[in-house]
Amino acid sequence: MDKPFKNERLTYKLNIVAQQAITANDAIFFQETGCHIRDLRVLRLIDDTPGTTFAEIAKITGFERSLTSRILQNLIGSRLITRENSTEDARVFLLFTTGKGKEVRQVARRLSDRLEVILTDPLSSQELRALNEILERLGNWVTSEDYSQALDREVNKASG
Repeated sequence: MDKPFKNERLTYKLNIVAQQAITANDAIFFQETGCHIRDLRVLRLIDDTPGTTFAEIAKITGFERSLTSRILQNLIGSRLITRENSTEDARVFLLFTTGKGKEVRQVARRLSDRLEVILTDPLSSQELRALNEILERLGNWVTSEDYSQALDREVNKASG
């Protein structure tokens, strides 16, 4: 069997696993929900935080502003979300999930649960638990101030 990774770096491996799974699953999500995975991520974020804004969605997802705008327009056009002007700043739109959007989110959640079982099939329940715990710790670490400071020290070391 060929090695699945052409590089031994952890971030490379994580990225390849994620991208392969997303690419393999995207057509299934579109067939079942009418939405691509990125659209569903945005829908979920809006459903989790009603009244969120374009800027908040762009920041949380890390998507380019133009992509974020296209996704929002598609979700609005599909009547999965609505937008309302902010009473505090008319230039800002607040985003909300519609009833149809909530239904699509639930369909996507059930599908995601089924596809995740397939993705993790080679792992024992103990390995899956350990993987989730490790990813949680890494997620907490890379979003921490300590991680940012460690990176700053490394940059200063390299330039100094």
